[in-house]
Parts: sequence; C-alpha cells; structure tokens
Amino acid sequence: MEVFIDNSDRPILLVLKFKVSGTLRFLSHAETLRMFQRACARAALDTVYSLGFNPRMKISLPLPRTVGLACDDEICCLPLNRTGPLEVQILKEKLSTQMPDGIELFDAQLADKDVSFQNGTAVYVFMVKLADAKNLNEKAVQILASDSLVLTRTSGKNTRPKTIDVRNFIESIKIAGHRVTVSAGFGPNGSVRIEEMLALLGLEIKNLAGPVTRTKVLWNDMANARN
Repeated sequence: MEVFIDNSDRPILLVLKFKVSGTLRFLSHAETLRMFQRACARAALDTVYSLGFNPRMKISLPLPRTVGLACDDEICCLPLNRTGPLEVQILKEKLSTQMPDGIELFDAQLADKDVSFQNGTAVYVFMVKLADAKNLNEKAVQILASDSLVLTRTSGKNTRPKTIDVRNFIESIKIAGHRVTVSAGFGPNGSVRIEEMLALLGLEIKNLAGPVTRTKVLWNDMANARN
C-alpha cells in the first residue's frame, strides 16, 4: 500500500482516475463536480477549502465532459491537507464507497499540488448502426485529406457565432466495420466537439448504436504524478 509521509504543511494533490457510464453520463460538468464534493464530505476526507465568507472545496475536473458522453479515463484533482501519513489506497476506497452506480474509481496517485494537468489527445469510440454505416471510410478519407475544416460554432444565446477550423484537432479516424475511433488533439480553442465529429462523418445521434465513449485521454503532465 502506498503511504506518503512529508513534513511539509503544504497541501498534496490526490489524482483520481475514474469511469462514467450508465445514466450518470447525463450529468453536467457542474453536477459531476458537486457529486464529487458531496462524496468527499461523506467520506470525511481532509480536503482544502477556499478562503473568504463562502469557502468552497477546491476540486477540479481538468477536462470537461459533454453531457451524454461516457468515459473510461477521466481524472479528478483533489487537494488534501497533510495532517498525517496519506494512505492512497485507503483514501480511494473511502471515496469509492460514497460514489453512486455509474462512477468507478479505478486508480489514485499523489502529485505535487502545483502540478498542472494539460490534456493532449483524447480517443473517442462509437458504434454506428449497420444500416447507417455506408460511406464512412470515404468520409474519413475526405476529412483527413482536407487542409481545413471551417465550421460555425455557437456557445450561448447571447454570443455571436464564430468560425473555427477543426482540421488540426483531428489526428486520426479509424473505421472497423461499424466501429469508429477518432483521436482528437487540443489547442487554445479547445478541440473538435462530438456533434461536429458526427456531422463531418454525415451522422447524427440517431445513427449511433450506443453512446459515444471517451476511452482514453493522454495527459501531458501525468508523468509528474508520484507513482
């Protein structure tokens, strides 16, 4: 069992890796944060709070998840006070017992509080209904052969639509029967959205045989975590 002992009084960062499935994939980003906050409170973890008249638990989900997206490789960053030896497996088990069905914590690591996790590449997988899987290979070849893919994007009722070139975000598209795997990178403007990926392939949600799943995320700074 990993035990971390440090005489410093600076907080340490607990990095939790988890999966999201079932109906809980319909939670919003804010709702997922609140779920973790409540679970931490019930598990009596010595979490770090902000200062001021309305202190809030310091917790973050570095990569926001689209509502409806299932995920196999998410992380939650939870600063903890160092009031004694930190037994990572026990912390993980205490928190796991407070999580609802549909959230599975499968790994926990300790990292320095100042580590910044930057998402590098995400892999998305979805199954297309057999009747709607025609011409997918042709569409994928056209997308990858394009120099640019300029789309119009809106982010709210009171904001103006803006154009964005999503071509540089799309690293690869692999078609295997009616299974589609897309690797997408990130930049200052985020990444290609799920609905945009589907539209470029000539698909809609109704054409899918199940939910889109983010199966893997490559975190640029994960190497800085304590193993």
